[in-house]
Amino acid sequence: MKTDYKLKNWVVICIYIISIGAIVSSMFLIGQTLRTANRPYDNLSYVYRGLLNNDLPVVTYTNDKIIKPITVDATTEINFYDKDADPKIQEKSLIYYANTYMPNTGILYSHSEEFEVICVMDGIVEDIKPDEVMGNIITIKHSNNLRTIYQSLNEVKVTVGQELKQGELIGTSGMNKIKADKEQMLLFEVVYNSININPELFYEMDLKELS
Repeated sequence: MKTDYKLKNWVVICIYIISIGAIVSSMFLIGQTLRTANRPYDNLSYVYRGLLNNDLPVVTYTNDKIIKPITVDATTEINFYDKDADPKIQEKSLIYYANTYMPNTGILYSHSEEFEVICVMDGIVEDIKPDEVMGNIITIKHSNNLRTIYQSLNEVKVTVGQELKQGELIGTSGMNKIKADKEQMLLFEVVYNSININPELFYEMDLKELS
């Protein structure tokens, strides 16, 4: 009787150990299966890396050179303020508004008649907003580190998200309050790597250097 009882206990212990082993093995196999099933989604990480790459252009440029945002022989009312320029030149590059002098971060153009404002290079319309001082403002994104900004517009001919080609019409000239004696103006700015750069230098750049 005692022998039979010990044998039965041994058998129960073996069954118990085998059962635990089977459960652990099953959990391992299930885990492996789930990891395999998820692998295709994990492999898409290279796609997200590409989308988050700040050096990728928004559009494929179809031109090599940059053009001016105007098609008329406009007058330059206020030049870009260069911190390294001669003080006399800097003085002429200041904007005076509300009893305050401010450095001009772009070029202010004017003309005797209304003129068309065009896109200087391929891009996508990122933002359109009215401004009490500067009139309508359009921001065009050319790459993740390059934007051009068109201010003092009267009519706006584009919509947010619209893809534009170089030379396409984006609006018409208008007024602003920083130069109230002129009716037809455009304040053009270039922002590269979050810094305003001189548009006159920008016109001379190669698109490959900026993309």
